[in-house]
Amino acid sequence: MNPSTKKLQTKLAVIHLLQENKRMSLEDLSKYSGIEDIKDLKKELGKLYMVGSYPYTPDQFVELDYDGDTIGIRMPISLDQGLVLSVKEWATIRKLFLEEDEKEVHSSRKKILKSILDKIHTILPSAGIPNENELKQNIETSIKNGKSLRINYQSVGEAEPESRKVDPWALLSFREEYLIGYCHSRKAPRTFRLDSILQLENTSEDVVQFPDEERKKAILTLREFLKSGEGDSAFAEIYHTAEVYFNLHSRIHLERTPTKKKIGENLYYLSKARIRNEDWFLSTLKGFGPSVILHSPENLKDRMKAYWETIEHS
Repeated sequence: MNPSTKKLQTKLAVIHLLQENKRMSLEDLSKYSGIEDIKDLKKELGKLYMVGSYPYTPDQFVELDYDGDTIGIRMPISLDQGLVLSVKEWATIRKLFLEEDEKEVHSSRKKILKSILDKIHTILPSAGIPNENELKQNIETSIKNGKSLRINYQSVGEAEPESRKVDPWALLSFREEYLIGYCHSRKAPRTFRLDSILQLENTSEDVVQFPDEERKKAILTLREFLKSGEGDSAFAEIYHTAEVYFNLHSRIHLERTPTKKKIGENLYYLSKARIRNEDWFLSTLKGFGPSVILHSPENLKDRMKAYWETIEHS
């Protein structure tokens, strides 16, 4: 066997092992790949890592994921299957391309940008999603004029957005931006995260008149709830994958523990988080799907289990 063929077979052996086993320790990978010296193994992994950098294109992309204990591999995506992006991600991409199109002077590049934007327009409504500043301005206008809003709102963990008529009372900011007001669908005061509002329309309909004391009480309750994460609320234990840690932590403030365990083919890490409000807490976790597993307390664990069983049988 010539040296080039042997090198190629070595790389293929490493790739196949990582694909089949999802994650492996360096010691196990060394044992089963035939590369006995860990230093030599790291060199081979380094060569694979470089396939994920310029000038390789996405359909040649290889990504290695090393967490200090085990190593995994993500293989090239199939471009003809498309990339799965959220509505807000598509909206952000469109905004970037629109800004680039305004600055571009070369006709050939403007033609390419127009082609890309035309394709994005087939995915998003032409009006798109308002940015945070637009949302705040429109909400403040409705509050000032005493008029209702119509919003398309997608709650955390819900598959589809829901149309709501809301009488806006106030905007609050604590880690995230919130709108609090009277929801005509729920017939009660409700809170809405601005980053979950997909569309917003000012109306000419007058708001329902509520006593000032009742509105102030609802706003004060929300403020206390948002700040209660530092208080005495009970803790939950959550197993989560490494990939969702950043986004999950930004929402519920995780306290990491040294505990971890293999569940199925994935490695999960145990963290603690204050519950603050059970319904809100469960709604947040649902949005992360199987990447998050609630370990305790038992009452919330049972509620989460019942929810997923309902989804599976629906």
